Amino acid sequence: MTMKKAVLYARYSSDIQHDRSNDDQFALCQIHAKREGLKVVARFSDRAKSGATLFDRQGIMDLMQAAKRKEFDVVVVESLDRLSRDLEDLPAIHKRLEFAGVKIHTCNEGATTKMHVGLRGLMSSLFLSQLGDFVRRGHAGRVREGKFPGAVTYGYRAIKDKPGEREINPEQAKVVRRIFTEYASGLSPRTIAANLTRDGIPTPAGAVAWNHQTFIGGQCKRGMIGNPLYIGTINWNTHKTIKDPDTNITHKRATPAEDHITVDVPHLRIVTQELWDAANAVRKNRGTAKFGPNGKVRRTRPVVPRNEHLLSGLLRCECGSHMRISNTSRSGTSRVACAAAHQHRTCTNTKTYDLDVLQAEILACMRVQLTDPKRIQLAVRKFHDEWSLQKRKISGDATSDKKRLADIEAATIRFVNALEKGTMPTELIEARLSNLETERVGLVERMRTRDAQNSNNVIALHPQALKAYCDAVDRLHLAFTNNEDHAQNRAAFRNIVDNVIVHPTAKRAPYEFTTYHRVEAIMGMELFPKKRTTKEVLQDQGFGCTDNGNPENPGLPISQQQRGRIIAFGRWRAAA
Repeated sequence: MTMKKAVLYARYSSDIQHDRSNDDQFALCQIHAKREGLKVVARFSDRAKSGATLFDRQGIMDLMQAAKRKEFDVVVVESLDRLSRDLEDLPAIHKRLEFAGVKIHTCNEGATTKMHVGLRGLMSSLFLSQLGDFVRRGHAGRVREGKFPGAVTYGYRAIKDKPGEREINPEQAKVVRRIFTEYASGLSPRTIAANLTRDGIPTPAGAVAWNHQTFIGGQCKRGMIGNPLYIGTINWNTHKTIKDPDTNITHKRATPAEDHITVDVPHLRIVTQELWDAANAVRKNRGTAKFGPNGKVRRTRPVVPRNEHLLSGLLRCECGSHMRISNTSRSGTSRVACAAAHQHRTCTNTKTYDLDVLQAEILACMRVQLTDPKRIQLAVRKFHDEWSLQKRKISGDATSDKKRLADIEAATIRFVNALEKGTMPTELIEARLSNLETERVGLVERMRTRDAQNSNNVIALHPQALKAYCDAVDRLHLAFTNNEDHAQNRAAFRNIVDNVIVHPTAKRAPYEFTTYHRVEAIMGMELFPKKRTTKEVLQDQGFGCTDNGNPENPGLPISQQQRGRIIAFGRWRAAA
């Protein structure tokens, strides 16, 4: 009789736990597999990863992919909560493994049934909820005693052998008073941050450059100017954090006023009441002037989400810093600036750039540079000349792409579950699944061509591949010219362009930039790879449906680590 093939899975939750925890789990699973007559063919694990979510868990995603490939028959775990503690995710994992013909065995219960999954999922979810309640209760008790369960606030220091107690740090307290005084006198937060950076005063995190948001905060954040601890008052439990189950992004939300805990600690006062009132009056007046009396941002046109903009994450200043949206012009267009100059004043390039104009110029430059075979041949020759400097090929991109693929798989599982339960509109789910699939096939194609490049140090430009590449660039340029900003087109653009260095120029002078293009795109990478339909995505997750979705669109100074995967096509000066 042929022995069934099994894999072992282990996970521990916190980085304060020892890595030996996984070894101990594997030992128990190995004993169970031997007792059941199973042949262990592989091991999967996640280290210091919470069971409350599937995001950022490469081990469980690799296991699920191996199950789809029919590489084993049984998964052995110490207990079901090692797979997941989430009431939604555990049944989803069980369902997909069952669809792949894989059984789950636990060391303490043997073969798992749907009843085990339902009960264990409920119990694990309740455990996480109760654990959170116990922790919050303990924190609240310490706050009522005038102690601090959290991190040490700037301006204070912990008292040795007295957990939770604080005392004023004299040196930092001088900086706190300076910040309040300068802010109350009318200086802008960015000017204050620049002055502190210039004077060499370390930030609360120990960094060199101060950020103006440290003083005024952002949404649901008070900043130093709004922190009542500086006038001797602890204001606890004003907000709570909650994770979006579809994206795993943490959001901060206000708690009801009756849940707030306020305790006076006069011995911790650093700022006088008069200075506090003056600084917060300035903050209130500035907020009203900028956002109006209702506190909402006034927009003249719809705002494109940062992660959906064509150039999101691609723009770099010549100093090496990222460029970010800094403000909106009177006409409603977004303008970008060097983050180092805008946030920290550590770069001299304070010019802002019209994002729409910059995008149009980059697309025009791309069409000229990337459809001229002579330019491509010249760039590739320069690339070959520098190959001795490029042999230190990084694995960072491959690791990042692999992690993103795992997160896409986790998000797909979430949306399929939502479709099964009817908790989200079908049209919205289909649109998001389509966007995820577009990103997935782009990543897979990029990884494929990167692997091909790693096996050969020389780029061979086959005439047919070069023609296909030029045709694809022409097609992409035409699509953006016609405002066809589809997810598939954005993915193709990012598979061509690695980053764009924006060079400083005089005020009102034409923009100048250098584009760096991915080597794998020129090597024959499919810029518009075939993607699965919504029906195929759902079927791959073990969910039967009909495909009702509409088809997709038919028609920095370079670091040593980046060398070997990108090619510079020279500096480009926009038309005046």
